[in-house]
Amino acid sequence: MSFGRIFFFIFGFALLEVLVLAKVAGLIGWPITIVATVATALLGSYLFRSQGLETWIRLNQKMQQGEMPGQEMVEGIMLLLGGALLITPGFITDAVGFALLLPTSRRLMARKVIEKGTLQSFTTMQGGGFTYTSYTRTGGGNPFQQPVDRNDGHVTIDGESRREDR
Repeated sequence: MSFGRIFFFIFGFALLEVLVLAKVAGLIGWPITIVATVATALLGSYLFRSQGLETWIRLNQKMQQGEMPGQEMVEGIMLLLGGALLITPGFITDAVGFALLLPTSRRLMARKVIEKGTLQSFTTMQGGGFTYTSYTRTGGGNPFQQPVDRNDGHVTIDGESRREDR
């Protein structure tokens, strides 16, 4: 996406938010609209804290059990995005933010993102650089789970290793 498209998308979205705020304020009055906007921001920050803590605990439990917390990682990103949207003034961003913060809808969306098959991450490499990695599901299953040899139950991980003494 070019800078111009991003600019016009953000500008158009901000304009839509202002129009919705003005329409709601015309129906219920500006003081109530401002109070509702502040109230959703406060409720959103409470939900962000409580849901974030719950997700963090589940992530740690999976890590301690030796499992990859793919679901929890995707949910964590959704929580950050939902929290940011809820502190942004506007009713459209509030609706999307609440959908990302409420546990049932967030877990459903995270599952769909994982099932879709393509997740992307940035991992640090030696020397401080970054490499782009894309995980694509092939043949079903969770792309974050390590392959398991079904015959004897041992986990098989393919890769290369190099030791450098400094």
